[in-house]
Amino acid sequence: MKVLRKAIFRRKTMEVDIYVEIDLDSQGYNIETEDRFFKHMLETFAKHSGINLRLRAFGDDIHHVIEDTAIALGMAILRALGDKRGLRRFGYAIVPMDDSLAVCGLDLSGRGYFVIDGDIDENYVHFFDTLCRNSRMNVHMNVRGFNSHHKVEACFKSLALAFKQAKEITGEDVVSVKGVLD
Repeated sequence: MKVLRKAIFRRKTMEVDIYVEIDLDSQGYNIETEDRFFKHMLETFAKHSGINLRLRAFGDDIHHVIEDTAIALGMAILRALGDKRGLRRFGYAIVPMDDSLAVCGLDLSGRGYFVIDGDIDENYVHFFDTLCRNSRMNVHMNVRGFNSHHKVEACFKSLALAFKQAKEITGEDVVSVKGVLD
């Protein structure tokens, strides 16, 4: 029996209204948010990770929208991964983008942690950290370059490609000597 790896998560506070619908096993995206660059980054993540992502994110300022989108997306990913049985678990990617280069290693370990070596916009450092804590992914990222847009986009692409590998179903067991990923 095929397990459906889908989830819906809504986060509504006094500051934001975020809706996320994710399907790890189909492709496509429909992103609605007021910040065009953030929308582009979310579309980039969906496209390169091979997921279907429906997301609406609106709020009182861009910091709150980015932070709470990371919470909601992270929770949706965590729910969609289920018991993580059969997952490849690990993923990695190296993404050049013009002057920039991003390297990402990812483990769907159940222990959310984010480390970055390199300089990107503070809102996006916060996005990746919040996403990792809420999805319980362990991500190490390295980025270098000159253009801030290219650095952030290379980070999103490397995360997406690493996640695409890690979420792949390759068997039936949990890839852990403990027998669980949490």
